Amino acid sequence: MRRFLHSLRHRPDGLLPVPAYFGYGVGQVGGQILRDTPALILPIYMTTVLGMEAALAGLVIIIAKFWVVAADPVAGIISDRTETRWGRRRPFILGGGLLAAVCFIMLFVVPDIQTQMVLFLYMTAVYLLLNTGYSLFAVPYLTMASEMSDNPDERTTIMSFRNAFLAVGLIVAGAFAPKIVAYVTQDLGGTPREGYERMGWILGAIIALSTVWVFAGTARASGGAAGEKSVSLVEQVRIAWANKPFVVLITANIVQYISAGIGYAGGFFFMAYGIGLDFEVYNVIAVWIIIISVASIAAMPILVWAAARYGKMRVYKWCLVLYALSIQPYWFATPDSLWIVWLIAVAIGLFNGGFILMSFSVLTDTVTYDRIRSGISREGALSSIYSAVDKVGNAVGSAIFLAVLSIIGFVESADGSFPEQTEEVRRWIMIFYIVVPALLHSGSVLILNRYRLTKEDLQEN
Repeated sequence: MRRFLHSLRHRPDGLLPVPAYFGYGVGQVGGQILRDTPALILPIYMTTVLGMEAALAGLVIIIAKFWVVAADPVAGIISDRTETRWGRRRPFILGGGLLAAVCFIMLFVVPDIQTQMVLFLYMTAVYLLLNTGYSLFAVPYLTMASEMSDNPDERTTIMSFRNAFLAVGLIVAGAFAPKIVAYVTQDLGGTPREGYERMGWILGAIIALSTVWVFAGTARASGGAAGEKSVSLVEQVRIAWANKPFVVLITANIVQYISAGIGYAGGFFFMAYGIGLDFEVYNVIAVWIIIISVASIAAMPILVWAAARYGKMRVYKWCLVLYALSIQPYWFATPDSLWIVWLIAVAIGLFNGGFILMSFSVLTDTVTYDRIRSGISREGALSSIYSAVDKVGNAVGSAIFLAVLSIIGFVESADGSFPEQTEEVRRWIMIFYIVVPALLHSGSVLILNRYRLTKEDLQEN
């Protein structure tokens, strides 16, 4: 046993100790919670537990996410220019992660505020701080992977550990979180507010633990000294705009992420009111997320094969169209026919995972194209723009859905219950959850038809 443990820590030259792989990868658990749990739960929490007006709830989300457009590039620039005995990235990962963990708890452990405007200001301030911490954590965290080793194969190994923990984080963020709320309310007899508070404390602790773990676990592989100078925010935008294939890609992505934002914000509302699950929605959402996650992971080898056989852009477009078609059977789902929901979850895992994978793969092509044209490696500039589009698109989608709820007369509550809604409200929830995302996803194919980058364009002379 002693010899085995020694072999894990003392590896051949060029290879990191195995604990460093785990040390880096586990950080994605906290990152995934910070990304997915608020996106999925915050809209239903603010409108049915805090009693906030739907339009104000949407404004909370969009203000915080638009701030990230500036926060992400700034976090990258600051960490680029910082030198400490703990490395360039690790101090920001530690400070940002712990700040985000505290704010995550504050987001769900809310004082008893009766005034709508005061509640709006509190939630906006906390969510702004959370996203600031998330930017300080996530941008250096992603960047550090490329600095931990000069060996390309070793970097692939590092990212494989991140992707493995990403799946764990997705299940914790999307399935475990609502299950905690259901357990406290149904099994322990607590109130929905107490359920969310317990969830906030538990997931906040997990975020903090994963942050400390990644800081300590990467001490022996913290990255080298600064190489090229960082690029200013204005220069990042100029670089992106000059890359026409990249512009086409992110334009399509904006449409897709708005659609995804509607899906995140509307999931609880659709299942609670459209299907008629009421409070059972917390248990159903947990199973739904797990099925999607497992199906997505299982589909990866098939999607990689299909991209190599038919071309990634063709697979990308087909996944968008098939996703739009696969969610239409939701119209027939009822509490007694949840098998329809489970079947659609498998399809979502396949096609949603497919177009996300193809989108990232096409992104690498546009980055390579930029490097061939300019002779300069500017991955960080393009990746920052791409990341900002992801967050803003999701925020806009969430805000649109919550604004629609406000317009159609959705009845909020402050006790965690699901008040009776009119038939018109239920119908519009279903339209915006089933029809609108289908139109946006399939419509983005028209934008992608303008993508002209070929394999020949990616050949270096």
